[in-house]
Amino acid sequence: MNEVYGVPVRKEADLVIASCGGYPKDINVYQLQKTMDNTWCAVREGGVVIILGECAEGSGSAAYEKTMQKYVTPEQVAAAVKADFQIGAHKAYAVTRLMKKAEFILVSSMEPELAKLLLFTPAKDLEEALKIAFTKLGSSQPGITLMPMGSLTVPLINNG
Repeated sequence: MNEVYGVPVRKEADLVIASCGGYPKDINVYQLQKTMDNTWCAVREGGVVIILGECAEGSGSAAYEKTMQKYVTPEQVAAAVKADFQIGAHKAYAVTRLMKKAEFILVSSMEPELAKLLLFTPAKDLEEALKIAFTKLGSSQPGITLMPMGSLTVPLINNG
């Protein structure tokens, strides 16, 4: 698998900018999560990920949204899913567990209120997303990794 999808990366980045790779990989957050998993491998603890994903169908799961209406932190979501595993609710866990490592800024057509409910930081475009990221990082020279096909690219950190 690593031979096909793996890409050597020198070190975890302060900022990862990723595209899902277009339709249907970004049709909703259910699909977008695959890109999130891969960007998680490339970003440092406390870093920022900007994901460009249309999400024309929103979250992709009513159960996912219902779970996020009840639980507002990744820890609460994890406890709820562990106590009572349900399809749909599991996606809330799969997404929010990644958010404990880095802030995820979402550039999409999704309503900002829904993005916030799902614990993303919404941005209307890449320019706004970069301003948010640079403000959080507080560095004029952050290490940046670009992932134009984020759903298909698995970063392999080379610590040598």
